[in-house]
Amino acid sequence: MYLGVHVSISGKIYESIDRASVLGCTAMQIFSRNPRQWRQHEIEKEDVREFIRRRKASAIKVVAVHVPYLINLATSYDVLYQRSIEAYIQDIRETAALGAEYLVTHMGSFKNSTADVGLKQYIRALDIIFKETKGLKVKLLLENTAGSGNWLGATFDHHKSVFDGVRDNSRLGVCLDTAHVFGAGCDIRRADLFDALLDEIGAEVGKKAVKVIHLNDSKAELGSLADRHEHIGKGFIGLKSFKHIVNNPRLKDVAFILETPKDTPVADRMNLNRVRKLIAHGI
Repeated sequence: MYLGVHVSISGKIYESIDRASVLGCTAMQIFSRNPRQWRQHEIEKEDVREFIRRRKASAIKVVAVHVPYLINLATSYDVLYQRSIEAYIQDIRETAALGAEYLVTHMGSFKNSTADVGLKQYIRALDIIFKETKGLKVKLLLENTAGSGNWLGATFDHHKSVFDGVRDNSRLGVCLDTAHVFGAGCDIRRADLFDALLDEIGAEVGKKAVKVIHLNDSKAELGSLADRHEHIGKGFIGLKSFKHIVNNPRLKDVAFILETPKDTPVADRMNLNRVRKLIAHGI
């Protein structure tokens, strides 16, 4: 397995490699730009080269880039839809230029529409995006959601619809967020139910579809539909559950990336150390 955290790109994007390396990470996740704004400019080519150089000199084996929050391929608003498609194309190209393996994305909101229409919008957009980025090796990982509002992806039949609907699903994978799936009502505190969840995902989209796990405890209770991340072992999911998850032999090739609170300067190190102890002690 690979283990890491979401790290800041503050300053220069290549400094994120240093931040992950200091923490002893073998995986990392970043936003390639401000997640709450539309693209202002492209990453400088020299910064891209330096990012690649520093990564090669590090122990980082997996890099995931997270899509910004504004993008929505399930929307019924045409202007936002077209702009989101253009942004996705740019983000996939940028992710490939950085040498990152994965682009992680939520599936979007179907506000003022229906889930079926939102899924059709999403599939249609992906066909356009994949055509425009043909030949790039970046996998797009569909992240599950906690189930609030009109967001797609709280149930894995949504993922199945996308995998079945796109022309080329070889470029798709899954990012499984533990806090989100718990909020959506799956009690992964029980080892048998977590294993059943993996069985479900495998049956819906493929046994090797899960490439990244966002390892987060939850401040919100089971079935709350709330997306509220907590420090590992300090939330409603608990250490015992995470011990089973991180030592699950079916996930030995998966990248575990923490998106836990950064409320103190040592928070990332604290959470990583907790996970490492769980791995060291095994099941």
